[in-house]
Amino acid sequence: MGPTLFLAFSVAAVPVLVASGVLIERQARRSLEAELGRRVESLAAAVSAGLPEETWQLLFALAPGDEETRAARLLRSRLARLAAAAGAERIEIWTPAGRVALDQDGALPIGSPAPRAGLMGRELEAALQAGTTASTPLFRSANGRLVKIGVAPIGAGRGSGSSGAREALGLVVVSAPSTSLGGVAAMRRTLLLTGGAGWVLFLLTAVWLARGTTRRIRDLTAAALAIERGDLETPVATGGEDEIGILAGALDRMRVAVQVRERQLRAMVGGVAHEIRNPLGGLSLYAEMLARDAGLTEKQHQWAERILGEALRLERVVSDFLVYARPERPRLQAVDLGALVAETAQNAALGLDWHGDLMLAPGPQTTACDPDHVRQILLNLLRNAMQAAGPSGSVRVTGEVQAEALELRVEDSGPGVPELERERVFEPFFSSKADGAGLGLSIARRLCDLGQIGLRLETSPLGGARFVLRFPRRPVAAGGSDTL
Repeated sequence: MGPTLFLAFSVAAVPVLVASGVLIERQARRSLEAELGRRVESLAAAVSAGLPEETWQLLFALAPGDEETRAARLLRSRLARLAAAAGAERIEIWTPAGRVALDQDGALPIGSPAPRAGLMGRELEAALQAGTTASTPLFRSANGRLVKIGVAPIGAGRGSGSSGAREALGLVVVSAPSTSLGGVAAMRRTLLLTGGAGWVLFLLTAVWLARGTTRRIRDLTAAALAIERGDLETPVATGGEDEIGILAGALDRMRVAVQVRERQLRAMVGGVAHEIRNPLGGLSLYAEMLARDAGLTEKQHQWAERILGEALRLERVVSDFLVYARPERPRLQAVDLGALVAETAQNAALGLDWHGDLMLAPGPQTTACDPDHVRQILLNLLRNAMQAAGPSGSVRVTGEVQAEALELRVEDSGPGVPELERERVFEPFFSSKADGAGLGLSIARRLCDLGQIGLRLETSPLGGARFVLRFPRRPVAAGGSDTL
């Protein structure tokens, strides 16, 4: 083994020392985080118990649009004083339905959906159903500070009903920053300095450790990437009781947990889709029959046509949601991308009744991919491009053969994607179109991840957006088909 490689193995001692410091730091962080959790829970409980019931009744009587009333201002002022006195970052009052009743500075409109409520199911259940306080895990707020949120019920357990208790009027939600976790980093540096003496001993075993550790880390990384791509069937090889073995075991348990949740989600989605599609099918049928009734007036015909159109649109949304939530695993085969682009572009234009300037120059590109997945990806990208370009705009599809991949570029002459929205365009249900469900680009991203196809957003020379699909070069197994 050459000197350079030996030096690399020797320097590997530094990450080991860093890992030791990080492990100890995490233990300290957990203790401090638990203390912070108890603090925010106590603050929330104190706010809940500190205001008389008449004040809470007045607060929950506020309605949307009452933000600037005298009562709202007085109540906000009181919340702000409580937050300042307790050292809290924010105090918000939520209704049991997860909507804002009031906050300390009026940043959230009354009746608006409470921020983070969808991520706090366990905490909200503890407060509303069990009548106890709860706190969230530590997270980093928008201003960069580490914050915990405590939740306490309002009015729970006070009353004289038949059960001796009553449901909570609402929730006190208190967020407070951590002021003590900064010292943990200093502790880690001290541990690293004192552990530096062990580096000399580690140098003697660096080569031996590096060989086994590098291989196991590579396997663990490959397993994590497989899970990221949606492969939840392949177990993670654990092996060993050291840190890497523990991490591998945790990763495999995570894989199993995600797999179980995904199965539950698929079952739920299938059930919901079935329950929605049955009445939708009947609704579409009756609306179509009604639209053909010669005895209706012109206006009644228009109403029937509108009902039919909305029912069909909802059916498409359900179908898109099923594709997003329950995609099939990709089956690879040799596909002529040029022919697939031409077919899909024609279908997209016909479906939208679009007659703009369409330019197709993907070239004779053949690669290994799932044709159904790629057809759906291209259809969503082309529909998005045609809608953005408008009826008289331009859409262009070009291809490029590279050393390690094939690229397809779908671009349009529309207004483009604003910089602030570029990170969100692939999020489910995010849409800038009034009639859009916000699933087209999400489905494209999901299918690209499953098929190991790169997808990125750029600015097109045409003036609009350009979506680039990057197909890696890979062989297809004997027989013409393979499954990722």
